[in-house]
Amino acid sequence: MKPLLVTVALVMLALSASGCGSTDKSVDPPPNALATVAGEPITVERVRTLMPDDPLPAVLVAGGYSGPWGEALNLAIRDELLGREAARRGIDGSTRAQQIATLITQEQRDTAGLAIEGITEDEARAWYQEHRNLFGNVAQAEVAWAEFADSGQAKKVMDRVAGADQPTFQRLVSEDKATKSGAATMDDHGEGVDPMIARAAYAVAAAGGVGLSADPKNNRWWVVRVERIAFKPVAWDDALAYRVKSAMTAYRQDEHLRQLADSLRKKWPVHVYEARLADVIRTEESK
Repeated sequence: MKPLLVTVALVMLALSASGCGSTDKSVDPPPNALATVAGEPITVERVRTLMPDDPLPAVLVAGGYSGPWGEALNLAIRDELLGREAARRGIDGSTRAQQIATLITQEQRDTAGLAIEGITEDEARAWYQEHRNLFGNVAQAEVAWAEFADSGQAKKVMDRVAGADQPTFQRLVSEDKATKSGAATMDDHGEGVDPMIARAAYAVAAAGGVGLSADPKNNRWWVVRVERIAFKPVAWDDALAYRVKSAMTAYRQDEHLRQLADSLRKKWPVHVYEARLADVIRTEESK
C-alpha cells in the first residue's frame, strides 16, 4: 500500500470548509463525476489532469491542506465557475484557459488593493509581523512530538491534537500508542531534535501549530506541535519589503479569486459527490 498523508475524512472536511459546495448524497452522480457545476460533470479524468507531479507536501500541516485530490477538485470547480463567468462577460479566447486568464487579469486590474504598487510600506511592515512565519529565519523553537509506526494512526492523532495544549498533546499521543514522544528545544540549525521533527517545526513555524512529517520507507511518522517559536531579527530593507509586498499581492489575489468563485456558486450550484470521491481516494491509496 502506498502511504498517503491525507485521510478521506480530512479531504471531505477541507472541501466543506473551503466552500466547494453542498455534498449530494440523495442523487446518483453522473458517470465518473466527482462533482457537478450547474449540472456539468467534473470527471475523475478532469481532476486527475490537475494533480501536481509531486502530490504530497514534504510536511502536512493540520488545517492547511486538503490532499492532492481535494486540491485538484477545488481547482477544477473554480476553473469551471470562472470559465462560465468569463463566457457570461463576453470575454474572447481561443481556449477556456485563455478566457479564464483574461478574466483573472481584469479582476486584478479593476479591484483595488490587488496590485503590488498599491501596498504602502506601513501595510507591508504590519503584514510582515503578522505573517512572520512565512519568511523563515527561526532562531529557536520549543516542540512537543510523537513518533508513530503507522501512517493512519499518525494522521488520526494530528487531527485530534490540533489546538491542544502540551499536556493534552502528551496525553492524547499516549492514548494513541505513540512509539516514542517527548518535548525538546531546537535551534536555528535544527539541533536538539530529530531532523524530521525539525522539518515539521520549520514548516509549521507558528506557536500552537501542528504538523506531520514522514519517512514511509522506514515506517516512521512524526506528529509535531510547536509550543513556542522565536525568529531572528531581520533588518527591514528594500529587498525584504519587495518580498513581503509580493507575498501580500499573491495572498490578496488568491483570496479575491476564492471569494469570486464563492459568489458564482449562487448562479451555478456546485455539488460534490463525497462517496465517489472517497472511493477514488481509497483506490489510489491501495495502489
